[in-house]
Amino acid sequence: MSEGECPNSLLEQFDAAYANVTQDRRDIYGAPEDTYRRIAALRSVVDECRDAQIREILGMVVIKVARLVQSPEHLDSWVDVAGYARCGVMLLNDRN
Repeated sequence: MSEGECPNSLLEQFDAAYANVTQDRRDIYGAPEDTYRRIAALRSVVDECRDAQIREILGMVVIKVARLVQSPEHLDSWVDVAGYARCGVMLLNDRN
């Protein structure tokens, strides 16, 4: 597909998005192998949480923390951490 041309098929749309996301993510967050190594290390601690729902929220926070290690200036990740924290508080609030 040439530059400026809009993708037509779902596969073309997927491939265009994949190419865009892959480069953008690497530029912002660094090499995937580094990010996933960090996530695995942090997740091993989070997995000790007995509460399944809270554990999943913490797991999402861990992903953002691992990314922030590489790019601490990336505001979107900080906002996501705050959002996941609020989700955790909302969950706890609904239980009471």
